[in-house]
Amino acid sequence: MHQKQKQTKQYGFTLIELLAVLSIVAIILTITIPTAIGLLEKKTEEKVLQQFQYDILFLQNESIGQERYLRMFFSDGTYQIIDNQKQLLERKLPDGWEIKQRTLDNISFNQNGTIRKAGTLQIRSPKNQYNIIFPLGKGRGYIVKQ
Repeated sequence: MHQKQKQTKQYGFTLIELLAVLSIVAIILTITIPTAIGLLEKKTEEKVLQQFQYDILFLQNESIGQERYLRMFFSDGTYQIIDNQKQLLERKLPDGWEIKQRTLDNISFNQNGTIRKAGTLQIRSPKNQYNIIFPLGKGRGYIVKQ
């Protein structure tokens, strides 16, 4: 008698095909991950600097609107806004960031919104340095990347 052999078709990938796909994925990840990390660091810098500017604007607006003597003090990796020894706000900088007091030990504004003492600060991120300059007789400072 003649036996019929049943041939079954098997669907799937060979080991070579799987290794080829995995190596292509590994190459793509190797290229894109450093780019994504750099983009994340850049966005973190933008966010921290923008928040710092908003806090200075808050300090200025509160000095004008409330006619209180508010000051922004700097310490290791943080800055605080203080009103007569009462802390209104405290921000912690990300790891690896620091504020160097150049000619300013604090920031304060008078009732007209003008800076009380002109000077500069330096904010250092892990990759960049920024000088924050407060000119005499001006209401706002500006940031310059070094």
